[in-house]
Amino acid sequence: MTLATKIGVALFLVLAAALGMTTVLNYLRFEQTLQTLVTQRINVVSNETSQDLLAGIDLGLRLENMENLDAILDRRLGMSHEVTQIAVQNCQGTPIARSVRNPAKAPTSTITPPPSDAQGKASWTRFTDQGVISSTPLRDSLGQCAGMLTITADGTDYFGKLDGAFRQMWQSAAIGMLAIIPVLGLLMVLMHRRHRVFSELHEDIERALAGQTPTGTAHDNDVLTESEMELIALYREIRDQLPNDGASSDQNTPAGKST
Repeated sequence: MTLATKIGVALFLVLAAALGMTTVLNYLRFEQTLQTLVTQRINVVSNETSQDLLAGIDLGLRLENMENLDAILDRRLGMSHEVTQIAVQNCQGTPIARSVRNPAKAPTSTITPPPSDAQGKASWTRFTDQGVISSTPLRDSLGQCAGMLTITADGTDYFGKLDGAFRQMWQSAAIGMLAIIPVLGLLMVLMHRRHRVFSELHEDIERALAGQTPTGTAHDNDVLTESEMELIALYREIRDQLPNDGASSDQNTPAGKST
């Protein structure tokens, strides 16, 4: 493998690694941005629903005793097409009421958080294979647990966008690598031409040290920069001024035989 080929392969591997790393980082950034967008949409529904429920709790009503609880959940369910279910549980995780967008496709059991999460102080949002689940604790004016609000969103659109972005990003990366190959091929040709010049100079030095006649300058014009051309021209001038021991010995040998 020639030096130009080794450098070309090394450049290709470096560019492939850089392009692959950039693609992975862009995908992770897109995933994080999409998660933030979905979370914000669910948080809007959760905040609006929590305000309605807390208004009744502040009046001293328990979630089990709210007559308009189903109406509140049905109204907030229509705020976003991604939300498929809104459920309310007590502090032990027992379902109180829920509103489902499509009852035929709804799960038979309500998604309930564990008691540790029900007693938690902060809300959380999780992305699972089944969809997006968000849970918000409900507290009364004294800060005591009054219940738990759970919102489930369909993850089909979310995962579809991730899969589409994954395919498009890696297709773009593959096209970029294919576009780099001709450029690397051109660089390898240019490097091979320049390497040929310096190989000829090396052979010329070997011939000079051996006292042989200099070689021709067939590929001196392959260099690209003006400084390299001046350097080669200076070398040729110095090489021409060296004594040609081999030629002189060849000229003296026939004369010695004739005498």
